[in-house]
Amino acid sequence: MEELSLLSEEVVMPDVEAPPVDVAAGPPVFNKCRVVAEREAAARAADVYCYFQPIESAQEPEVVVGGRKLVMLGSNNYLGLTNHPTVKEAAIQAVRRYGTGCAGSRLLNGTLTMHEALEDKLARFVRKPAAVAFSTGFQANLGVISCLLDRGDTVYLDKQDHACIIDGARLSFAPIRKFAHNDPAALGRFMAAERGARGRLVVVDGVFSMEGGITPLPEIVKVARGYHAAVMVDDAHGLGVLGRRGRGTA
Repeated sequence: MEELSLLSEEVVMPDVEAPPVDVAAGPPVFNKCRVVAEREAAARAADVYCYFQPIESAQEPEVVVGGRKLVMLGSNNYLGLTNHPTVKEAAIQAVRRYGTGCAGSRLLNGTLTMHEALEDKLARFVRKPAAVAFSTGFQANLGVISCLLDRGDTVYLDKQDHACIIDGARLSFAPIRKFAHNDPAALGRFMAAERGARGRLVVVDGVFSMEGGITPLPEIVKVARGYHAAVMVDDAHGLGVLGRRGRGTA
């Protein structure tokens, strides 16, 4: 009993007077929001704020913003399908049949027959056994990478990989190694230095979104095979654009 009493005395935390809180200023965690708001206001005043610009027309080579017709240089609508009459009519028919939403997650009650039809067609198009569709490319990388990897694996990323690839790798808790942009030799040196990794995954962009370079995929695959590593390609900017019949970078 005496030992337990002594132990209890050791773990009792002393009373510490809390610093005064300025209730009117709100929780300190929101301070960063005010800083960002000030920067945004300054950027808008200087007419250099480029985010959340509402577009008043369809996604075409030219769009209307603030009543002005401008050339669209930031769209991913490379093939012009977003405003294609056939695609729009198919969307209209889908709304008439299924309504405006699936009212649940894909795992439970949110999988529609057209989801499965789309995934089957995509798999056949890229000549793979199966495909799964996500709502956005960002969510695809978050879901796939964090699902494939865990703490015992290692993920190798090109330094110019898109932010969603980095976020997906962080969610996996696997150690991250970033190799020099489009440098298979640098990737090989990383892998040679870490022979104890249980599972390895190399993730690259097919076409890098910021500067448009194409990944040297044959060389990347050759290095990966030498260390029994898997290769994942984010082909958001390559599918439909590169390769025979538009099947992408791979």
